[in-house]
Amino acid sequence: MNKPIILGIGGAVVGVVVAFAAFTFLMGGGGETVVAAPPTEPVNVAGKLGPHLTLTDRVFNLLPEQGSDKTYIKLQTVVEFETYDERWAYVLGGCGGEAHGAIFGGGATGDLMVSAVPAGSAAPLADRTSGGETVDPCEAEEHALMTEFEHEIGSGMQLIEDAVTTVVTGHTASEIASPEGKEALKEEIKHAIDELIHEPKVHRVLFLNFITQ
Repeated sequence: MNKPIILGIGGAVVGVVVAFAAFTFLMGGGGETVVAAPPTEPVNVAGKLGPHLTLTDRVFNLLPEQGSDKTYIKLQTVVEFETYDERWAYVLGGCGGEAHGAIFGGGATGDLMVSAVPAGSAAPLADRTSGGETVDPCEAEEHALMTEFEHEIGSGMQLIEDAVTTVVTGHTASEIASPEGKEALKEEIKHAIDELIHEPKVHRVLFLNFITQ
């Protein structure tokens, strides 16, 4: 009558031993948790857009040139921030495919935005919130990361808009008309935002719209 109890106890002991062995293996064999070291360099990818803010497409008053009327500029700015997040590294790496995300390039100043379809990505998933329509899982992950990032920035968006206004309206049209002038303006904007928001640092500034009139 005691055999089943003895066998049950023996099975429990074996289970504990196996569980301990598995735990020890996952802990690195020495009882210490093995944790992958976080990236020490930003995971931003050249030609692809990481965590970013697309500012309002606006018209700014520029400083008047000597002896000329007022000049205006229609400008829309994108500010990309540095990220050390491995989730962003995965998305920017194509989620296992060859490309993903917004790609910048092709223009003289590298400001042309082109959409890219991820290659070799996993099969699409059903989007429960859109009536059964399919969405790419990599795009869904990128959307989730962007939503999280925008929430973290919060009211800092208004500070960034104000910083851009201050920098842009401090120039004449001739000062920012050339490619060199545009690049210098980007650097000024980058520095001004970094002065306001110390973390995360600005990775780069891009212009989607740049029309003087």
